[in-house]
Amino acid sequence: MAAPRSIASMTISFGLVSIPCRMFSATESKSAVSFNMLHKDCGARVRQQLYCPAHQAVIERSDTVKGYEFEKDKYVVFEPSELEAFEATASHSIDIVAFLPADAIDPIYFDKAYYLGPDKRGAKPYQLLAQAMTH
Repeated sequence: MAAPRSIASMTISFGLVSIPCRMFSATESKSAVSFNMLHKDCGARVRQQLYCPAHQAVIERSDTVKGYEFEKDKYVVFEPSELEAFEATASHSIDIVAFLPADAIDPIYFDKAYYLGPDKRGAKPYQLLAQAMTH
């Protein structure tokens, strides 16, 4: 089994303390074996195409935009610059503002499980935080 691969780098912050850490997915979702689709007659790898059902035609990737479905078949379309702005404002910081018992949080907010580990130069303060949280 391979060592877990971090999916993000961030900082845990509380007060004037900042601890560099790495985020890992707590579950593995991909299978150990992956397959490619091949044309059964010649063995060539099959390519996927983008198809527009309204025009009944194959379209180029350059003719697509990204949209968020807010209601069945209704979308808000985003320009590339707007998507870049979302990424630019994303925070890579976890700010600890309070501690709550686990049963005080509605499970609806638990979308996916992750775990954190210390990043470079963060092992000692990370261990101190972990010890403080268990007492």
